[in-house]
Amino acid sequence: MDKNKDNSNILARWISGDLTPEELKDFKKSKDFKLFTKINKVSQEFKTPRLDENAVFNKISHQLKQNKNPETKIIKLIPNWAYAVAASVVIAFGIYYVNNLESHFQTGYSEQMAVVLPDSSQVMLNANSELDFKNRNWKDKRTIALEGEAFFDVEKGKSFKVYTNDGVVEVLGTEFNVISRGNYFEVQCKEGKVRVTSTSTLKEVILLPGDALRVVNGDLEKWNFNINDSNWVLGESAFYNTPLSQVLIALENQFKLDFDTSKIDLNNRFTGGFSHKDIKLALKTVLKPMDLSYTYNEANKIILVNSKN
Repeated sequence: MDKNKDNSNILARWISGDLTPEELKDFKKSKDFKLFTKINKVSQEFKTPRLDENAVFNKISHQLKQNKNPETKIIKLIPNWAYAVAASVVIAFGIYYVNNLESHFQTGYSEQMAVVLPDSSQVMLNANSELDFKNRNWKDKRTIALEGEAFFDVEKGKSFKVYTNDGVVEVLGTEFNVISRGNYFEVQCKEGKVRVTSTSTLKEVILLPGDALRVVNGDLEKWNFNINDSNWVLGESAFYNTPLSQVLIALENQFKLDFDTSKIDLNNRFTGGFSHKDIKLALKTVLKPMDLSYTYNEANKIILVNSKN
């Protein structure tokens, strides 16, 4: 295939917002993505008149008061380490309006982000997670690509789909949580109805409020949970019969830790939770019930040992 012709086609489809989530993910990994980004940026700047910053600020303020903003905005939430500071804390947050044809949001360690989509659906992105979607024709094609963990509060409308490497979650209007990391895939439905299709099992499952499923190494598991229980959005991660490997990943993401797990069995299961406010309490809450002791090797490097050994 002619490479230049193929690139031209990809660029045109990218600018028009017609790439699938999978194609978009592959495209972002290509060498040409940065070049195309610059080309698109220059072309947009060439066509866009200079903005009156005061007028824009006043318009945004008015839209926020009226709660009628049709566009996308994100709100950066307070990082977990900030809980350790003195009691009087001023939280600074930024609101960004996205007018591009595609949007990409990413969080780091100890960081969460709230994203309000063009139809007022809301996504809470947990630590070390990525979210991609196309703004063009959003009301007609509400699709999102997710890697990591996110909680969704979806407005009613046409089909809403979340694509991950491990499966697809489809809803019409609901609240649900999705985790997709490596070979681990988990969905919890808090409100409404969710259709989940697993890539590895090729099974389609309907979840109602309080229903949950996970796929671990190709095995599908289902269970029920209390929809009124605390969750990570409220500052407390909760787990039910979850592989220890996934619980440690959650600790790593919330507190920027690095575990040495060479001496423990990561397949053991954990039921319980931990608070995001106190790292020492979080470690104790998870590791003590699992009969695990630990030592610090260096900054944020934790060596885990089975206490029975």
